[in-house]
Amino acid sequence: MARNIFDKLSGKIKPFHLEDELQSIKFVDGSKPSMRLFKTKKGKRAIAGLIDIEENHNHSWYDEIVQRAKKNPNALALFYRGTKISFEEMIKKADDLAKAMKASGIVQGDNIPAFLSNTPETVYFLLAANKLGAKVNLMSNNFDKDYLNELLDKSSSKMLFITDDQYLNVKSVLDNRSFDKIIMSSLADSLPDDPTKCDEYEPSLDKYYHYDCLRDSFVNDDNRIISFNSYSDYGKSLELDVESVGDLNTEFLHTYTSGSTRVGYPKPLTHTNRSLIVSGRFHDSELSGNPDLAGLRGMAHIHTDSNTDIITCISDNLMQLWSVALEPEYSSETALDAIFMNKPNYLNMTLTHLMYAFKEYLYGSRYVVDGQRRKMPWLFACFAVGEGTSPGEEKFLNKCFRIARAGSGVKINGFSLPFTTLCIGGGDTEHGGIYYTLWKALYDKVNYLRLKNHITGMNPEAYVQISSFKQLDDGSYKECDYNELGVIASNSATTMSHYLDNPKKTEELIITDEHGREWVSNNVLGYVDELGGIHVKGRLDYKLHLSDSIEVYPYVIEDEILRDTKNVLSCTATNTKDGKVVINIQFQPDKKKSDLFVIKSAIDRIYSRYNYDISNLVAFRIIDFYDSFPETKSGKRSVASLEEMGESNTVIYNVFDNKLESNIIQIDKVRTLKQKKSL
Repeated sequence: MARNIFDKLSGKIKPFHLEDELQSIKFVDGSKPSMRLFKTKKGKRAIAGLIDIEENHNHSWYDEIVQRAKKNPNALALFYRGTKISFEEMIKKADDLAKAMKASGIVQGDNIPAFLSNTPETVYFLLAANKLGAKVNLMSNNFDKDYLNELLDKSSSKMLFITDDQYLNVKSVLDNRSFDKIIMSSLADSLPDDPTKCDEYEPSLDKYYHYDCLRDSFVNDDNRIISFNSYSDYGKSLELDVESVGDLNTEFLHTYTSGSTRVGYPKPLTHTNRSLIVSGRFHDSELSGNPDLAGLRGMAHIHTDSNTDIITCISDNLMQLWSVALEPEYSSETALDAIFMNKPNYLNMTLTHLMYAFKEYLYGSRYVVDGQRRKMPWLFACFAVGEGTSPGEEKFLNKCFRIARAGSGVKINGFSLPFTTLCIGGGDTEHGGIYYTLWKALYDKVNYLRLKNHITGMNPEAYVQISSFKQLDDGSYKECDYNELGVIASNSATTMSHYLDNPKKTEELIITDEHGREWVSNNVLGYVDELGGIHVKGRLDYKLHLSDSIEVYPYVIEDEILRDTKNVLSCTATNTKDGKVVINIQFQPDKKKSDLFVIKSAIDRIYSRYNYDISNLVAFRIIDFYDSFPETKSGKRSVASLEEMGESNTVIYNVFDNKLESNIIQIDKVRTLKQKKSL
């Protein structure tokens, strides 16, 4: 009997139980990628782990953190500009806040709107709201104002939580809404009294240890505003019992997609406690197979309206009894400062921010002392999230990690590591992060022969059943073989419950295979390799128009160009408004060949491999190494901005009779963005 996972009556995706899948796979070809999970020791552990979660962890996320903290209540939980907060202190702060919120009328199911930066107060709020069984709607002040009003219409008017650095951008919206209370924290609330006395103080970054408390000036403008600390103190004074409510299926997080499809209007999605608990539980050593490492530190600097920040950067770290370095600054220009100031052992950062940070590290002068570049011995694992990493980019970043001696100060079972490798992590927000590939470069080397000279893909989490599917004439989908391109889809315990108030959009994610089983689409094209690695090739809804008769996915062009890792760092192929194609390319800083040779060789490879009519493939845009690709507010490469540039600032080639002439009509190497002085 095929299992249907979408409930048409509720408009929600049913909770995924991997063991139930055993009852619906008798017709499935055992050689298909989706069957790997049921045929391995790792898969059997995953099934046992999910059963254990159902039986022994069927409670709130708050309860899960509290139970784990009992093992070592004095362990460091939060790190903020040198301020150190233990698990015991963190939970006590959350409990005081929960009492105040309950006294203000917050009950299970209330949808509390919030605009928050990464500070300790944000974590206290998340824990307190979850203890009460409330939902948190983590919006961004960058959303379109009309859209914010739509979202706030669906939220509770009892209270709103906000950080003072976000207030001015949404003040015009809040002024017209009737909140009973606005609880405002400040970036200054948890700063150390004297940062110079902190054992990890960075003198050259002193400006980051001092924030003005903007809230003080806002209180006079709006009598609804209450300081976070005074509200928490009010809760502390109450003689009030607050029991934790909720279970695995209690809705908790409203977070948002990156919004790159429609700027200012990202899709809101809902995750239950299950997403957080399963994700964190499967990082425990007995389920992950990774060493049991105590006392490490991760960094949370991604904007809080992304579940990557809440689940991966905050929750997953706390569930390992690791600490979270909370970083409110979010930009390419501050990324390297954030790394040195917070010294994370475990780092999640968008590729765009990583590339900017390590270009500055390798070629800037700010982190050179007495002629020696400062090292990063504490950086144990670095995850590029949110966008694909090219082989050239991975090569460059690994070079930087070796120079930085990254990981050399972290000991695993008595061994120290000479350097870290770039890791690929994440997954789309709908699935709550389902990829977890530690030591990707090492896997490539170990499995070199088995992979037949190809690189390994991203490893899916143990609890994920995943495959690729091709659509049949009747509209159903057939599972692909290994290495066969199709739509990537998953069954996962961390998959979202639904898009907020949009059951039709949720249903559109469902893929029904030839056996009647339902899967949740990842909305990307890709394939599964022989080792079970997932290779994501690009978005389903974006193609290049090579001619009137030929459309291809960008990866078809980009992969050929990126084969030249010695010379090519990055490449993104985009359309222009008039239907042309521009290839945006960035070279390796130490390339040996001329620009002309690299570009001409790339074009020849594309033509000789595919023999396309490439009459519309007319231009390359060279982006100087010291500049960045334009980026979205979510910190990812902006395809829309590249499209807006059209054919400006390009190198033009002659095309006739389906072939490229060897000569260049015009060479105009330019910087598309202003070069940063520090570089």
